[in-house]
Amino acid sequence: MAARVTIAQVAEEAGVSAMTVSNVMNGKPGASEETRRRVLEVATKLGYRPNISARNLKAGRSGLVGLIALDLTSQYGLEILRGVAHELADAEQELLVNASYHDAVREQDRIQFLTRGLVDGVLLIAPVLEDQTVKLLHRQNLPCVIIDPRRLAVPLPRLTVDNYNGMRQGTQHLIDLGHTRIAYLRGEEDLESTSLRYRGFEDAMRLAGLEVDPRLVASCDFSYASGFRTATRLITEHRPTAIVAGADLMALGAIDAARACGLEVPTALSVVGFDDLPQAAQSFPGLTTVRQPLHDMGQKAARALLALIDGQKLLMEHMELDTELVVRNSTAPPLRP
Repeated sequence: MAARVTIAQVAEEAGVSAMTVSNVMNGKPGASEETRRRVLEVATKLGYRPNISARNLKAGRSGLVGLIALDLTSQYGLEILRGVAHELADAEQELLVNASYHDAVREQDRIQFLTRGLVDGVLLIAPVLEDQTVKLLHRQNLPCVIIDPRRLAVPLPRLTVDNYNGMRQGTQHLIDLGHTRIAYLRGEEDLESTSLRYRGFEDAMRLAGLEVDPRLVASCDFSYASGFRTATRLITEHRPTAIVAGADLMALGAIDAARACGLEVPTALSVVGFDDLPQAAQSFPGLTTVRQPLHDMGQKAARALLALIDGQKLLMEHMELDTELVVRNSTAPPLRP
């Protein structure tokens, strides 16, 4: 392994003092624009990387950021995690990853473990966040950002997406194609995002002068299997011309349920999802879905956490990102009788 380039080597090559190099690399004032440019060019040429560990040690920090995900198997969480890792890599921070697996007690235990001086801040992806856990985070005064909380009004810095308008847009797409018998697969009922998405669906229908048939609305979890079972029942019992699902995995289950029932997608049944996981583009047909910017969610949450660690105040406690309708081949006008 090659020896690490030192600040003294950069200073000698650039013809300046080591203090000048240090100031430039840390963004401190004092050097002219020409000197800053020369130091940065030399640092890049030599492959110099600041000793972040030493800087963190001097600041009384560990250089570690903790992350607790709902689980480490869902593509949803992994896409957010990739965004977090990307942002922290640019900041030369290390990431310590844990999972709660939907267990409130385990979640609190993991947080207690991380708050013993092990990390400088913590990110939580879709946490359970019982009141006792929120009190623990406030008591420890540890910088924290919540990604996609179950309760949107949780009194902590948090990042969400526009669930309501996203689902309203996805439903409107089907209405514009001419669908009126539209079924809806709700997600897990203990999530406020589930309610917001359903309200977006309801309002799109209502504003188009269409009634929501309660027989075409069903609850299930965010899994492929649940989407397959529930869509099979709706198709065989009530025969909608389109299905909107509160998550991509449920929508992908609905596509296969249609095939199992002898229906072609999108000719005989249109399907819309929500998430835009990688599987959505890889499915056959490609899934029309509402895109959550999962990678950006991870990046922006990590960026906000780093700002809190540096002692900065966030402009907004609640950060909300836009969603986007991605039209692929799982939607088409309904068959005319």
